[in-house]
Amino acid sequence: MLAPSMDHAVVSGTDPVDAAAVSALIDGVYACVLDRGRWPGVLESLCHEIGGCAASLNIHNLATRVPELLVEHGTDPVASRAYVETYAGLNPLIDAILLYIPPGQVDTVYRTADLPAFRRSRFYREWVGPQAWGDWLSCVLIRTTSSLAMLAVARRERDGPFSPQDVEFVRLLAPHLQRATMLSRVFDDRDAKREGLSALVDRIRAPAFLVNPAGTVAFVNAAGEQLLAEGSVLQARDGRLTPCDGDTRRRFAEALYAEAGAPVSLVFGPPQDRRLLWVAPASAASGGHSIVLVTSREDDLPLPGPLLVEAFGLTAAEIRVLVALLKRRTMAEIAQDLGITPRTAKAHLQHLFEKTGTRRQADLLAEVMALVPPISVF
Repeated sequence: MLAPSMDHAVVSGTDPVDAAAVSALIDGVYACVLDRGRWPGVLESLCHEIGGCAASLNIHNLATRVPELLVEHGTDPVASRAYVETYAGLNPLIDAILLYIPPGQVDTVYRTADLPAFRRSRFYREWVGPQAWGDWLSCVLIRTTSSLAMLAVARRERDGPFSPQDVEFVRLLAPHLQRATMLSRVFDDRDAKREGLSALVDRIRAPAFLVNPAGTVAFVNAAGEQLLAEGSVLQARDGRLTPCDGDTRRRFAEALYAEAGAPVSLVFGPPQDRRLLWVAPASAASGGHSIVLVTSREDDLPLPGPLLVEAFGLTAAEIRVLVALLKRRTMAEIAQDLGITPRTAKAHLQHLFEKTGTRRQADLLAEVMALVPPISVF
């Protein structure tokens, strides 16, 4: 199973990587495709080989900004919940991963991050530091326009950084982790199809609706039911999904019955409760149903990091400030979250204005939102 060169894999200045240990883990990884219950054991073995204290396979959904911890080993359940509920959105390492690390590449915090800046961040002060974690190894397994699947392994601060040999060990394992993860996703997709499209929509966190060709609601998830009960922006009149605002009602109907193609986004709702309405027109893949999603906050939106770099030449620090602005954080709050001075935060904002050709925060956000792609359901 191992390539001949792997039997003698050597990292400059270190002992050879243990090919037998890599081989054993590869066997374990592929066994996980058919038996997902084996994943925690694989992560435990990986931690043992490279000196990690905790590891996880996770998916960061770029549409909802919410992570899903698929498999964990050695993590504190309380800290895991806090990460999902609060700290994932403050994790500055995700920005760097989105921008610069291609799938399959292995990197560590101590090798690549600005450590003083990282340790000043709220994410480090409130979540990483209290767990006494030091170095952090990561490998992107799958990256799409809507999600980021990755392996993360943490190490105790007292144990020092991951060595080049540790990085090489995971690099040799990475392509097999990628294949196994992709195969597992195929089985997940088959399960979803067996359960039906409504079961898939039911798992979406945002208010979501299936609208049949007759224009009536065929299915609504729990968040959608709550939104309809509020009656402030959407109603179900005679079973038909209808925006409360007249102008939005007309544009919604046009989007709902458009020929199948790219989803359409509409801003609607009163000024104090602005919403974004995403409409994926009916298609064969959706069984003739249109899919409607509603987001209520800017931080629910996917932020295409590589596209922003290409379009405006933004740095990772500038993108972190931009993400915080999209979450409606004030400049003072941004400085506190990122562990920088208010003066530095304002300097980043000025750079954002200059690079995007804007002068006000409202214009800056509008310019950026024009690049954000609609949520891709299929």
